[in-house]
Amino acid sequence: MKTTILLFSITIVSVFSNAQHSISWEPEITVADGTIYGNIRPRITVDNNGNPIVLTGKSPNGEIFVTKGNGASFSLPTQVSPVGMETYLATWTGPDIAANGNNVIVVFKGQTYQDGNIYAVRSTDGGVTFGDTLRVDNHDVGVSWMPALDMDENGNPHVAYMIFNASGADERIAVVSSTDGGLSYNPQQVVTTSAPGVACDCCPVEMVTKGNYQLALFRNNESNIRDSWGALSTDNGTSFSSTANLNELNWLVTSCPATGPHAAIIGDSAYIVSASRASGSYRVYASTASLSGGLTLNSLYMMSPPTTGASDAQDYPRISGEGDTLVMVWEEREAGNTNIMTAVTINGSAQTLTEYKSMLNENAAGAQLKPDVIYKNGYVHAIYHDLNSGDVIYRRGTIVDVTDIQESAHTSLKMYPNPSNGSVKISGIEMSDVHTVQATDLVGKRVEMKIMNDSLELVHPSSGMYLVKIKLHSGKELQSVLVVN
Repeated sequence: MKTTILLFSITIVSVFSNAQHSISWEPEITVADGTIYGNIRPRITVDNNGNPIVLTGKSPNGEIFVTKGNGASFSLPTQVSPVGMETYLATWTGPDIAANGNNVIVVFKGQTYQDGNIYAVRSTDGGVTFGDTLRVDNHDVGVSWMPALDMDENGNPHVAYMIFNASGADERIAVVSSTDGGLSYNPQQVVTTSAPGVACDCCPVEMVTKGNYQLALFRNNESNIRDSWGALSTDNGTSFSSTANLNELNWLVTSCPATGPHAAIIGDSAYIVSASRASGSYRVYASTASLSGGLTLNSLYMMSPPTTGASDAQDYPRISGEGDTLVMVWEEREAGNTNIMTAVTINGSAQTLTEYKSMLNENAAGAQLKPDVIYKNGYVHAIYHDLNSGDVIYRRGTIVDVTDIQESAHTSLKMYPNPSNGSVKISGIEMSDVHTVQATDLVGKRVEMKIMNDSLELVHPSSGMYLVKIKLHSGKELQSVLVVN
């Protein structure tokens, strides 16, 4: 029998006594005109100088474009898929990109679905220009698709993808690695032989590499139990010696969910994020696994869910990390709106990561889709598809400590319940004594808050943290932090 490790983490305000961190965002930048260069499932990487490199895909033919940012704007996108070649592109799977220094590689599947192969294009000038296509897979009988890659510290790409046999069955995950920077690829190796059942046939694959560790991530299908799994190499991709269930939720589903896991490797640990409907609604989970001595699941936490009903959902999580800092983004649907949410921890704790969430861009509330994120050299780089403009939007941010604000404020004003849904009462003060109220978010943006007969109420509450200041008729000013979940 499988053992499920499940710790439900809600947003309790232990933040008043423990360090709490969030992201201070710079203004959003449009990556490219979505009508010309597409907006389907964008992906981001970063060069060693901290410059973002963004991949966009355009329907219906799957043209792939790459553009590079300089902090203020992005270059004119370059088409990296061969002119006239269709590639496989959907909102849940498509091309991938990775970089190390000036070595930038894009992988994609050529159409048709039955006969198209996995290809790569390579740049040696930091993503400015790209060379000819190179076939990556060597799966000649059956179908190969859904490629994903990561690049190791030596600039060598490792590519994972799904393969089928000639009759469209026996779904497996294969990995190919390069030892010459992507000029050539070694023969593929199947890495899911030790996993029960088969790979989930339309769930995206991911590849994560750090040091000698290469982790191929996939959703498994064991008699319609579709949990997130991993296959681990500890010898730089030469062999994959262990596999493990990385969330043990026992999700039974007969239809393909078309969503898969993602991960970041820090030291000898992997931090895995995935979505599952095991609880009845799509929810995002963060788990940890040890890598030294074999792949072993250690812990599992569920992100605090949307608040308006079981029909709302969380999906498509992505994670990136460096040192002890981890940043996660995901798509959250609530009351008919779709937003990109973010979560941060600086202590390497998956539990801390799930304790607090905030919106990536309140200026585009309700219309944000399909995020991706990279954390590198102290900066968070995030992208998403903005439904209002139809463009891919980029934001850069830094991680800020909000503990001092909370601790100094907590002693002067007490609000309850906290966390709340945006409506709070004040302890020890009559509402008739309150003259004015002011609320701002973490980046100083004013939000509307009203004085009611017996409470203070945010007019348009959104999940996040707010600094609330009240002024009494006596002239005394008090303040505290309110967490809305």
